[in-house]
Amino acid sequence: MTKRALFLISDTGGGHRSAANAITAALDEIRTPYAFQHRVEDVAAHCAFPLTQLGWGYSAALRYAPPVYGALYYATNGRRRYRALVRFCEPLYRERLRDLFLDYRPDAIVSVHPLLNHAALRARDDAAMPGVPIITVITDLGKVHESWLTPRADAVVVPAREVYERALSRGVPPARLRMLGQPIHPKFDDVTGTKEELRDQLGLQRDAFLTLLMAGGEGGGKLLPTTLALAKAGLPMHLIVVCGRNETLRSKIEDLAGALPTPLTILGFTNKMPELMRAADLLVTKAGPGTLAEANAAQLPMVVYDYVPGQERGNVEFVRRNGIGEVAITSTAAVVRALRGLVRNEARLAAMRRAQEIVAPKRSSRRIAALIAQMSAGGIIPADDEYRALAAAAI
Repeated sequence: MTKRALFLISDTGGGHRSAANAITAALDEIRTPYAFQHRVEDVAAHCAFPLTQLGWGYSAALRYAPPVYGALYYATNGRRRYRALVRFCEPLYRERLRDLFLDYRPDAIVSVHPLLNHAALRARDDAAMPGVPIITVITDLGKVHESWLTPRADAVVVPAREVYERALSRGVPPARLRMLGQPIHPKFDDVTGTKEELRDQLGLQRDAFLTLLMAGGEGGGKLLPTTLALAKAGLPMHLIVVCGRNETLRSKIEDLAGALPTPLTILGFTNKMPELMRAADLLVTKAGPGTLAEANAAQLPMVVYDYVPGQERGNVEFVRRNGIGEVAITSTAAVVRALRGLVRNEARLAAMRRAQEIVAPKRSSRRIAALIAQMSAGGIIPADDEYRALAAAAI
């Protein structure tokens, strides 16, 4: 017997699709009592204009006017204001989303984007599918946006204690809450080998202090000035710069590398991130929630140097509050100062690794996949597990 899981995303940044892909990879491992088919849908493709331009608008806003995007985020982050936004947008997607449900006939609907939770509930009603569970998987940290918190969802999966508390305060029933962690690809849990062995496999120096610098899958943002500032600082380290899909940036850094005093390894998009994170000593990154969760899984201390206004501000506070890294978002000079205090400071790095060990549940995607499998069979959330008890005890 085969079950079907429908994942609802919007390609506003790469994090939502990455989260969905991580969970589907875990679903692929399930074979009994049934296997899973799954489908990941960018809902904008099923909407009317202007929602069809949601991904383009998001990218343009972050590239050319980040403060404007941040202002819009906060302007909609309230119960009444968000309800007004839902009423405005509903005619643009409701019928199309209903038709998607009727066409695919899922056994479980999983929302991995904050704007799609209310939409999924309405469309399920229209499609007369009351027995199909809707599961919200929250992929932001801290004081998450109002749109994530939908008490009518059949299950709400949260990544950490702070989000659990926020969901309770917004009326999500405790029986529907599960603190299962941030969904990251199962391969991050499956890396084997010592740090030295992984460095040998990757062609990296065994005895160097390795700092991993990145800015998400697309590269860009403050990655170039941060690279130059760190490479000129004369710190005792080897710098690995991951440019993602930004080949223009990669070429530019490669042209400059020979004149810089710090040894550099420059990479484009790579599928070796699980091994790189286990092999490195320190991560310098934008505050994407997926990257933070991957670093936690690898117990890789971090310095956060950039964030998306609005939605990633809570991630920055999450890092600072939980002691899993340092925050240096004011300037490249602040990033350099942070690294001066961390490079070869084993006591401080060890304290960060200990904090990462306890900050969030492990094996997140596999636990979320198990929840989806259970709910697809009966339509209701299963009995309490140890993670709900853990979250309640932490409040």
